Amino acid sequence: MSRLSLIFILLLSGCQLLVSEPDSRVALGTGYYQLSDSWPGPAQQLLQQASWSDGTEQHQFTISALLRADVTLLVALSPLGQELWRVQYQQGHRLSVSGIAPFNQPQFARLLLAQMQLALLGSAQLSGRLHALKLEQDSSSRVVLDDKDNTVLQIAQPQQLGPGQTITITATAYSLKITTLQQDFLP
Repeated sequence: MSRLSLIFILLLSGCQLLVSEPDSRVALGTGYYQLSDSWPGPAQQLLQQASWSDGTEQHQFTISALLRADVTLLVALSPLGQELWRVQYQQGHRLSVSGIAPFNQPQFARLLLAQMQLALLGSAQLSGRLHALKLEQDSSSRVVLDDKDNTVLQIAQPQQLGPGQTITITATAYSLKITTLQQDFLP
């Protein structure tokens, strides 16, 4: 093997290590949230109706969500049943995304996962994951503030996953309203 080939193989191996290094931190305001790569609750499959708006665009879609200890899988379908986007987050902080923008962008997908976890997990499960952020909540809402007391996320009806229940997530750039249509617990 030539010296040049060996150098090329070593460089390629180094690049693969850099590319595959997972980043589980998601910037929110002046702080960040550390993503959980494991669903802590009972394994379940959800069918949800979602409305996403960024002020200029609005998307309506159905989400099939699989929440298990080893994987979180979100698949969005158009009203005609076509797959619009897919986000899969597995243990080891492995992320795969596909579909339409902005959902197919890894940075946006991590932000979506962080906001989903901030909306669904209990405050005790979130406390060690918030860095330069604080959580304020009452019985019907949750607010995430940065260390300058700026609101970075508002969540109406957090932790509500049952059929007929709606969670609304309001971020700086968009809002997402999710209503659970069906919830099936898995063995």
